Amino acid sequence: MIIKSSYSNTPVWRDIHVHAILPQELRPLEEIAHNLWWVWNEQAKDLFEDIDPKGWDKSNRNPVILLQNLQSERTEEIVKDAELMDRIHRTYDAYHAYMQVPHNSNRPSIAYFSMEYGLANILKIYSGGLGILAGDYLKEASDSNVNMTAVGFLYRYGYFTQSLSVDGQQIANYEAQNFGNLPIRQVNDENGQPLILEVPFHDRIIYSNVWKVAVGRINLFLMDTDFERNSEYDRSITHQLYGGDWENRMKQ
Repeated sequence: MIIKSSYSNTPVWRDIHVHAILPQELRPLEEIAHNLWWVWNEQAKDLFEDIDPKGWDKSNRNPVILLQNLQSERTEEIVKDAELMDRIHRTYDAYHAYMQVPHNSNRPSIAYFSMEYGLANILKIYSGGLGILAGDYLKEASDSNVNMTAVGFLYRYGYFTQSLSVDGQQIANYEAQNFGNLPIRQVNDENGQPLILEVPFHDRIIYSNVWKVAVGRINLFLMDTDFERNSEYDRSITHQLYGGDWENRMKQ
């Protein structure tokens, strides 16, 4: 495996999405939203729900989308709400204190690999028991302050939902994940460009983006081949968990 920086190429234009820009007083919410610590912290979850109850339900309890869609009128109300601002400060202080605890240098460092991680329903990179176990393991490792780094895949379609056809047959529905709406960050190189991995495979190179998920004190790095530098054939490597034929599973 070779680590390479980004490459120069013709710009690829995509849809333009407009997101809210939070005032400085509410920026701590963005930091908390991008660390899955909030998933198992009731204080943080209750705070996000009270920020905008309808928006919380509409976003499927995704704080990243919640904050992106927050209306300016509501942000002004929050800033003027002394009680709510106090809760924001207390929650951020608790998060900051949690994150500042250093690792025990006498304990070994651990690399953890799994095909799936069940961390939150909004991050569709798991399908069942193995993923839930791996996700809980990372959460417990964070609370126990284990010096661990985890590695996996960022699936474009993740798991499927089921519906019934008119004749009663089960239909698998795959919905693409919008990575911009997830609590993840793309990893950049020292020049601020997207970090690209080069993985030799038979007679070609497969390229992979790298994304970081903050799971409390644990960093989870996810590989993603679904971008323009790969062929359509290789882009599908990280489309689905345990998806495709045997060769695709071997490539995974």
